Amino acid sequence: MAIRGCKSIAEFAFRRWMAENGFVSGYFTLDVVGNEGIIEDRTGATLRLSYDSAERCVQAEAE
Repeated sequence: MAIRGCKSIAEFAFRRWMAENGFVSGYFTLDVVGNEGIIEDRTGATLRLSYDSAERCVQAEAE
């Protein structure tokens, strides 16, 4: 996965996390604000992600 096209390290981390967890980018959208991300599918269901820059990891937030 290339970092080209990503506007931040957090976005790159989210996109890598999505690829590793079976989220095909053609079926989901990713909206990133700072270190928070929201994945949305075609039905409008969402999943919130957060990027911890100190630990360099992405976590899905349970609702």
